[in-house]
Amino acid sequence: MSIRLRLTVWYAGLMALTLVLSSVILYLVLNQSMTIETDTFLESKARDMSFSLQSALRLPDLDRFAEGDVYAQLLMPDLTIVDESKSLGDLGEPLDPEAARLALAGTSSFNTVVIRDVRVRVYTTRITIRGNQVRILQVGRSFERFEHTLTWLQRALLIGDLALVALATAVGWWMAGSSLRPIVRITRTVQSIGESQRLDQRVEYEGPHDEIGELVHTFNRMLAQLEASISAQRRFVADASHELRTPLTTLRLNIDLLRRDRTAEPPERAEVLDDIASELDRLSRLVQGLLDLARADAGFHLEKQPVRADEIVLDVYHQVRPAADGVVINLGETFPITFYANPDYLKQLLLILLDNAIKYTDPGGQVRFTVERDGEWVKFQVSDTGRGIAPEDLPHIFERFYRSRGVRRQRGTGLGLAVARWIAEEHGGHIDVESVPGRGATFTVWLPAGEPRPPASLQSS
Repeated sequence: MSIRLRLTVWYAGLMALTLVLSSVILYLVLNQSMTIETDTFLESKARDMSFSLQSALRLPDLDRFAEGDVYAQLLMPDLTIVDESKSLGDLGEPLDPEAARLALAGTSSFNTVVIRDVRVRVYTTRITIRGNQVRILQVGRSFERFEHTLTWLQRALLIGDLALVALATAVGWWMAGSSLRPIVRITRTVQSIGESQRLDQRVEYEGPHDEIGELVHTFNRMLAQLEASISAQRRFVADASHELRTPLTTLRLNIDLLRRDRTAEPPERAEVLDDIASELDRLSRLVQGLLDLARADAGFHLEKQPVRADEIVLDVYHQVRPAADGVVINLGETFPITFYANPDYLKQLLLILLDNAIKYTDPGGQVRFTVERDGEWVKFQVSDTGRGIAPEDLPHIFERFYRSRGVRRQRGTGLGLAVARWIAEEHGGHIDVESVPGRGATFTVWLPAGEPRPPASLQSS
């Protein structure tokens, strides 16, 4: 059963239930109202008859009070009929014997009896005439006219309810179709995307910003994110293939050279082996960067523990100083700051920033490396006096495999800063960068100093 049909059935069923309950309540209320009106009428008639019987010298004719659908009887205490109206015909017995016996005990009552297949409402009461003569007065009224009205009402309600249910079914079918039309378009769009593999398609929607509109908006946004993700993945694979091809080609050429020239002099052989070692090192860094980013894409999260920021900084400083290659590294004053981090990945982040600073600073230049606490943050800062970063490159430096035109001849993978940003975000922090071309660049890493925070990517979502 389709959603449209289910919604229509639910809507029509709810309407039918509402109409049936309303009709039953209306019928019962009208029936009760007629009964109360009849009781009031009979009590009033009995009061008038009782007054006439008490004040008359002889018994008045009951036909003066009972005519049409109103009946009247006057009974002796032994239930013998003293007088009755002609409207009763030749009944010859009390309207309600049980009520008459109760009336003798002083209890007046209303009851419904069936006389000649007609429902009659009877009021029975005890009266006293001519001083001390006890009589029983029974006044009745036929429900036949009321029952005709109720029967007509039943038919009218039945026809009206059926007509309204039919109308509600038609309206419900139309409304369900109108409401689900965007979902039908979404389904067709998904089918079209699945068949054509075109993620640039979107669902068109011009209706109100309701739940359906929010669904369409969310679906289009998901398509845009999926398109961007697939495009990024394709670029990633293409760039990775390109970056891997270069060191592999170099390695193959050098190995072929060693195979062809087995009598090469030791200096030449050493040069080739150094080149191979360099390319293997580059290839190792590239594979490690790809592994880190693949972990990030797979939702891998770092385990954190209490670490000393000053100890991390000193370890990284001693590790990079031998490879400074003529660049002066100035270590700022360190303080014993304890916070939560992953020590291995934090060292990797700082090594990436220091390696870039040394790489793009000419010999004789300076790199400054500091750490301090700034309120609720631990601030690591790496600044250099190198060539700096062009303004048009600043928005893209953290993208995977992005390398500006001025540094493409430098050895590198283009993944370091992307990995560094992921590590910072995994710690609940971020990286800021400032640069003036020709005067150097400053990278500032902000990590929370308190309890571990969720990754920045999760905070923003």
